[in-house]
Amino acid sequence: MSASIQPPPEIDRQPATGKIRQTLSAVVGLVVIAAGLAVAAAPAQAASGCRSAPYSASFGLADNFMVFDGVEVASAPRTGTYRTTSQCRDIQVKNTGDGGSWGAPFHACVVYSGRATCANGWTYVPPRQWRNLATNVKDGTRFNVWISVNLGTYNGASAVGDW
Repeated sequence: MSASIQPPPEIDRQPATGKIRQTLSAVVGLVVIAAGLAVAAAPAQAASGCRSAPYSASFGLADNFMVFDGVEVASAPRTGTYRTTSQCRDIQVKNTGDGGSWGAPFHACVVYSGRATCANGWTYVPPRQWRNLATNVKDGTRFNVWISVNLGTYNGASAVGDW
């Protein structure tokens, strides 16, 4: 009686190279999944351009011949209007002055196209600091920035804006 000997069913018949490939592909798959989760968990970065150069605009007010003696109010831009973009949700200005006679602190406000008054009132903007003039403004909104400077004390002011 000749009996054929069969290996028990729990013995794996795969050659060693097949096991290595299977193990490596499983490890690579786990690494790819882990990397994807790490990227998905990373915090979203601020939109490019929001409070970082290049800014949406540069503007200012100057009494080059020092003839004014009082508070001067001017609109920026002098012609046309600005338009909000998707890079920022707010209309923000930074006083680029140093507080000296040509780098005055100033007040600023936003006047939306078709309006005659400041939308949110006047905001004080000290030298070297950012201030929000309007928040959560819809993309494509047309507006002007008005600045007010005491030309009885200072000769001018300068600013940059981002929106």
